[in-house]
Amino acid sequence: MFLSYSLRQMARNGQSLPFCKVVDHVVGSTASTSRAWFASAPVSSDSWPPSEDDGSSMSKLFNKTDDHAALREMMRSFTEREVEPQALEHNRSETLNIPLFRKLGSGNDGLGILGLTVPEEYGGTGLPCASAVAIVHEELSYSDPAFCLSYLAHSILLANNLAVNGSDEQLARFMPGVCDGSKIGGMCMSEPNAGTDVLGMKSNAVYDPTRGGYILNGTKMWITNGTLTGKETGDLFLVYARTGTENRNQITQFVVEGGMDGFSVGQKINDKLGMRGECSKCDNILTKILITFNRGNTFLPMQRLRRQKWSFKTYSYLRVHMLWVMLMVRLFV
Repeated sequence: MFLSYSLRQMARNGQSLPFCKVVDHVVGSTASTSRAWFASAPVSSDSWPPSEDDGSSMSKLFNKTDDHAALREMMRSFTEREVEPQALEHNRSETLNIPLFRKLGSGNDGLGILGLTVPEEYGGTGLPCASAVAIVHEELSYSDPAFCLSYLAHSILLANNLAVNGSDEQLARFMPGVCDGSKIGGMCMSEPNAGTDVLGMKSNAVYDPTRGGYILNGTKMWITNGTLTGKETGDLFLVYARTGTENRNQITQFVVEGGMDGFSVGQKINDKLGMRGECSKCDNILTKILITFNRGNTFLPMQRLRRQKWSFKTYSYLRVHMLWVMLMVRLFV
């Protein structure tokens, strides 16, 4: 995906396409193997990008199947028509285009990509494929990396994480809103004094047998989609907290919904350098939030994360997307 962006930019700027040099730069040690792919590729910008059905090596490399090719075509058309025109305005004002974001969901004839990796029975698209996820991020990032970052936090850090690790009860309750776009959220991991050093976090959840649940306290920082208005929190989050003191690995996730007593916004982070259009970076305050095992008005801790293990799928997606967003920052900022 890094390679396709470089080639497309060069072609649009009317430059020739020195494939081996691009491969050497992007792929590194695999360049010698990759050269064979590009030996017969077109070098004229007039013939770029290759047709979906021309059978070229380039088309096969970036669109593994017909479904991937169709997904890329859909996303490119949507990005050019809807995302590109609004990017400058919303990055200047540091605001997330919420109506546009909801168009990514399955509600109101939207694209249906907010639950791209979520099983269909819970309202998702059912494409647990890193290539499909990378295509969506690549096309959105081409015009608005900040908007794409909000999408990443919602669709991967929240939706995919919950789909992989959540209980059946959690999926049935929360996933329809996450997939159709009526609820916008993310993941609360980073903290003011620990950054993304998960094992250094201070937020804690202490079980209170008299109240039948965990009491959650702490502060999270730099939370994407942490606020949508600058005052209220987003709608739904997976919050990491310590559940014990015996060792550093006693950490689990809890589902926390906007509007819960004790869940609030400390401050919205303004005047960021880059990624301004995702607007919603903030610190979220957790003050004596009660998390119980009831399936009524309160919430279940993440059952499968009680073993303190990340899903390999979630980790793999996260690596791919964070690397891609970092590249977009370097290119656009």
